[in-house]
Amino acid sequence: MDKLILENVYKNYGEVKAVRGVSFSMKDKEFISIVGPSGCGKSSTLRMIAGLEDITSGSILLDSEKINHIRARDRDVALAFESYALYPHLTVAGNLSFPLEVRGFKGEEITEKVNSILSLLDLEAYMNMTPTELSGGEQQRVALGRALIRGASLYLLDEPFSHLDAQQKIDLRTRVLRIQKLNGLSVILVTHDQLEALAMSDRIVVMNEGEIQQFGTPEELYEEPANLFVADFIGEPPMNFIEGILTRTDGGRHRLNCKEIRFPLPKRGGEKLSSYVDRKIIMGVRPQHISLAAKDMPGAFEGVVFSYEYQGEMGYLSLDCSGERVLIELKHATHYETGARLWCLFDDTHLYLFDPDTGERLL
Repeated sequence: MDKLILENVYKNYGEVKAVRGVSFSMKDKEFISIVGPSGCGKSSTLRMIAGLEDITSGSILLDSEKINHIRARDRDVALAFESYALYPHLTVAGNLSFPLEVRGFKGEEITEKVNSILSLLDLEAYMNMTPTELSGGEQQRVALGRALIRGASLYLLDEPFSHLDAQQKIDLRTRVLRIQKLNGLSVILVTHDQLEALAMSDRIVVMNEGEIQQFGTPEELYEEPANLFVADFIGEPPMNFIEGILTRTDGGRHRLNCKEIRFPLPKRGGEKLSSYVDRKIIMGVRPQHISLAAKDMPGAFEGVVFSYEYQGEMGYLSLDCSGERVLIELKHATHYETGARLWCLFDDTHLYLFDPDTGERLL
């Protein structure tokens, strides 16, 4: 049975259509992320699920019950906001126990649950401190603990890691994911950080301009992006995109003519590409699917080193290829001098082609 179902959900703010026809379902004990740029409708979608925003049209079902008109406080949903929203006059233990007290829990049961959350989030040393005595990362852990402690059918996390530094983010999301898996919680995370979503999610909803662009596993989104937007949004470092004219050689092989470079294209997808001959298309290739090559290798193309970034085991080489900037991810072996000439080769099993007008993926 599905835990949550959204059916053709719309949210309008006056003339602005913030969410347009969103439909997806999540399974019990699943971790789903909703990602997209600012203003894409992801937070509005979460707030409608929570009951903090009215639905313009459509349906939301939680545990098979339609909840459109159920008040937020009466929905079996726990929510952690981007802002900590802690009670400043209460200690950490007091902030954690408060949602239990208002729901009628008593002494020993409250103590047991509070101690469990303190341990899971490594907050025992702070239990008698007030929020003003805590760092931002510690306050965020308390805010998450307060959402997790109450017991709910569904947990909603709205940008809970956005104010944390890199190490705090990694630590806290690891703890949250462990709690979710060990306790079989159903969780929806809203985030603008696609790496966060890839690291934590069973499935991901990618939104743009109020609509779902793709819904699938992290692997599906990364390896089989549905369109140009998803290909550009998912993956770090981002995919390289090169625009050119699609032509066909005398041997029937397609290639992309881009300024002075002729990129041979894979033989697959020949029929679909035939209708695009002599038209502009966009080729995409991830930095890790480009390698350095010998000058005389078939398909190799020349580039001039624009910059090289050393990042430990990896290095990022930026080449100027007849005016096109191409980023290559390499296992670090040496430094590359600015202005040096090199030859590269695309892995044609990992090339993507897109219609520049519709964004549709062609290959």
